[in-house]
Amino acid sequence: MGKVLLIEPQKILQQAISLFLFPEHEVRVEDEAGAAVGSFKDYDLVIIDGDALREHNRLTAEVLRAVQGCKTPTLWLEEEAASQAPKRDKLVVVKKPLEKGTLEAAVGDFLSPGPSRERGGAATPGRAGASKGASKKNPAEQTEQSAFQFIDLVEVVDEEAPPKQGKKAPRKSK
Repeated sequence: MGKVLLIEPQKILQQAISLFLFPEHEVRVEDEAGAAVGSFKDYDLVIIDGDALREHNRLTAEVLRAVQGCKTPTLWLEEEAASQAPKRDKLVVVKKPLEKGTLEAAVGDFLSPGPSRERGGAATPGRAGASKGASKKNPAEQTEQSAFQFIDLVEVVDEEAPPKQGKKAPRKSK
């Protein structure tokens, strides 16, 4: 289980990324980087939405210096070209909108043990299968996960409502 610091000002993305990382990793969420800058070293991975911080005027020079100087592996989320992201070792730029495979591969590269971890550069969706390590899981975990099935909300919403009961027929006047 890795400790992850997520710096994301948008509540919906905070929730989505936290839930994506959830049972495998312990996630702490901050909506601005200023307060969390000193604690980067306490985490196994830092995920920073540089694009959203810039949009909300929270990407300061101090934050950029802290990100460039920290040794903690970092995922930098960016919509445009990576030219605005800090450049250093152990920093991967993940292009937004986020795709499951790309994010999974980038997180797995930093938090999964193994000699084939790649560092630096841009994350690519093609590495998703290599970093998950599905063949290394024990059979009990695989059985437990395959027994759990998701339902589509459409199945619940498309059902027709039962006829209303308890409604009395209109009375006829004499």
